[in-house]
Amino acid sequence: MTHSVEGDETERRSLLQRAIDRAAATRPIPGNRVTLLQDGPAVYDAMLAQIATARHYVHFENYIIHDDATGRRFHAALAERARAGVKVRVLYDWLGCLGTGRRFWHGLREAGCEVRAFNPFSPFHPFRAVTRDHRKLVVADGRTAIVGGLCIGDDWMGRPEEGLEPWRDTAVLVEGPAAVALDNAFGRTWGLTGPKLPEEERIATTPPMGDAAVRVVVGEPGRQRAFRVLEYLAAGARRRLWVTDAYLLPPARLFEVMALAERDGVDVRVLVPGASDIPWCGT
Repeated sequence: MTHSVEGDETERRSLLQRAIDRAAATRPIPGNRVTLLQDGPAVYDAMLAQIATARHYVHFENYIIHDDATGRRFHAALAERARAGVKVRVLYDWLGCLGTGRRFWHGLREAGCEVRAFNPFSPFHPFRAVTRDHRKLVVADGRTAIVGGLCIGDDWMGRPEEGLEPWRDTAVLVEGPAAVALDNAFGRTWGLTGPKLPEEERIATTPPMGDAAVRVVVGEPGRQRAFRVLEYLAAGARRRLWVTDAYLLPPARLFEVMALAERDGVDVRVLVPGASDIPWCGT
């Protein structure tokens, strides 16, 4: 009997891939061009260019949208597209945007944008307030999408006059069929806040624009898909497991998997902020 190490590795990868497919309830989507965007200035420039070139619709979703210089840049860009006849939908988290006044949203609505708040507080259902929408996503025409960790505000741009650098954060620009999957994710959350998107506006697919395969893991509020995928990735790591997060509070199960990976010789590195607005999340 012969034993193939290469065959074992192929089988292991196949099993891990199958587990992730099922945990994520999605498969990798081929045919995309993916661009890494780092920090606020680069990400915001890409987002604003994406909005400015939209011809049919813009779907804009974020946890925090401040009414500051940065927020007003986006306000102006979204309002301009709406006035030009582009369908603009803005979905913000009620708690994350608690400090943003009604005038800000009213101005968008006056320009023709459709604006909704995710899960506003209700005294009749106070415990539902724990469910929040932390997604940060912009989709234009179902062809391009930018998704990442940046909210909308001056903190992500930095304050050079005060010697403050932009907050460190990352996003990716996805061009191609995976943008449709991200758009569908927006549509599902939009449908939780009121009438669903019109069926006639839905795009089934978009032409390939690159050679990258992209898996979209839809972390809708109340779902555990993203956590399960992270757990499988950590459990399946053979050589390297590098994790960075602004607010790393891993559940005991995930922490245990990371510790066991390190014990087995995996290069495990965890990068968190040296200082955080939530004290127990920093180093």
